[in-house]
Amino acid sequence: MLKPQLLKRKSRIVGATLAVVLLALAVALLGLLLGDMWNMRNNTPGNPRNGNPGHDSMPGLQINKGSVSPLLFGTNLSLFDSNDQVLSSASTRRQLQQLHFRIMRMPVRPGLANDTEIQAAQAIKSMGAYALVVLRGTVDANVLADDTRLVNDMNSVFGKSVVFYEYGNEEDLQGIDVDHYTDSWNSIVPQLKRIAVNAQFIGPVNYHYDRDYLATFLLHANPHPDEVSWHEYTCADAQPDATCISHLENWTRHISDARKVMRAAIGTTLPIMITEWNFAPDAHANDGKISDSSFMSAWTSRAMETLAANRVFASMQYACTNSVYAAVRGDGTPTAQGLAMQALYERMIIRGEQPTPVSSSTL
Repeated sequence: MLKPQLLKRKSRIVGATLAVVLLALAVALLGLLLGDMWNMRNNTPGNPRNGNPGHDSMPGLQINKGSVSPLLFGTNLSLFDSNDQVLSSASTRRQLQQLHFRIMRMPVRPGLANDTEIQAAQAIKSMGAYALVVLRGTVDANVLADDTRLVNDMNSVFGKSVVFYEYGNEEDLQGIDVDHYTDSWNSIVPQLKRIAVNAQFIGPVNYHYDRDYLATFLLHANPHPDEVSWHEYTCADAQPDATCISHLENWTRHISDARKVMRAAIGTTLPIMITEWNFAPDAHANDGKISDSSFMSAWTSRAMETLAANRVFASMQYACTNSVYAAVRGDGTPTAQGLAMQALYERMIIRGEQPTPVSSSTL
């Protein structure tokens, strides 16, 4: 039998040990709790640090004139048919997520099956990205019926989430003048707005920056667009690499001028979307540029830095797959352009190392 003094000492040792164990458990539990809170803070939709914009908030609109918008990092689906790589390859979808594409532009091509359109929308949703859906627009003789069906389909996929809609695609390149385009917008868009859930409508979607077209559209569009959009390239494919890079300066001039046009036409500026961009509209696989990783990395970095410095609200590289411009190859590996965009996203959005705005007076 233990002596009373030894029993007391042993009791104190056991008590102290138990206290240490309980304290360690409490610390561990607190660490797990804080870790969960940190993960929730940095992975919840709407948190710009993680770059996940969420579907029920519009962080880009709030931060457009300050920080770089995560929606600057977007891409186009090719979606020529139901065999599109994004639809058929889960590894491709995972790779696109890893490249941090935050918004995906979905074309609606003539002859594309309704089921394929819905599958594409579901793929975008599964990757946690915003959808920008290209409506059929002025050139479609059955535009109201076709676009109504499309909007209803998107409502069924995205529910109350924000969905962006562009009215048509490069209709100026197809010979549609601004008066015809604006008349169609004024007729169709109000009807679509009544049925579209949490939607943003965008125009005039020119194939290049056109000051007069934009000005006339803004003066007469009713309703005004939520954002304005056009497409940007810098050179013909046969031109020297240096020309393709130096002509990025034109993007700054176009963006600045567009904001001046908006102020003059409607008294304010709207967010700008460059919904299709790359170095040349006529690139091909053996042009010496697409296969040149050094050129593609340098040009892409300079392009994204230009868009970021001008605080463009959203932009979409052309195109993520099924294209000479692909950000992800057919085997699911990223190209030089895809990797350049990934690195810039991690630098600008995750680490917050962002370029100074071109000029506060132009924003």
